[in-house]
Amino acid sequence: MYTLRVLLADDHESFRRTLSSFLKAQRGVKIIGEASNGREVVEKAERLHPDLIFMDIHMPEQSGIEAAKAIKNRMPSTRVFILSMDISDVCQKNVHEFADGFIPKSSIKNAILSVLSLERQLHNETNAANAAAA
Repeated sequence: MYTLRVLLADDHESFRRTLSSFLKAQRGVKIIGEASNGREVVEKAERLHPDLIFMDIHMPEQSGIEAAKAIKNRMPSTRVFILSMDISDVCQKNVHEFADGFIPKSSIKNAILSVLSLERQLHNETNAANAAAA
C-alpha cells in the first residue's frame, strides 16, 4: 500500500499536535514534518518533498497564502490544502488561486478523510495507467 507523505504547518502547536495524532491514526499516512511559520513550511517542503501539505492560512513570517504560492510554483505536483477558521466565501473562492483546496478547521476530520481517500485513489489510478503504458 502506498504511504502518503504529509507535511503539517500551523503556528499553534496544540493544533498541529492534535492534527498529527489524528493523521498518524490513519492507515497509509506518514507525517514527515511540521512547521510553525510560512518560511519554515516552504523550506521543509523543498527538502522533504511531501505528497500533501495541510497549512494554516494565517501564520507568522510568511502567510499561508504566500507559502502556498511559493510551494506550488516550485513543486506543482505537491498538493496544498489550506486550513482556516475563516469560512467566508472570499477565503474559499480565492484559495483556488494558490492552493488545491480549502478545509474549514470546524469540519477538519471529515474533510481530511475525504482528501486522503481521493489522494489514494488518484495514486492508484496513476499507477494503473503507468503499468498499462509500460
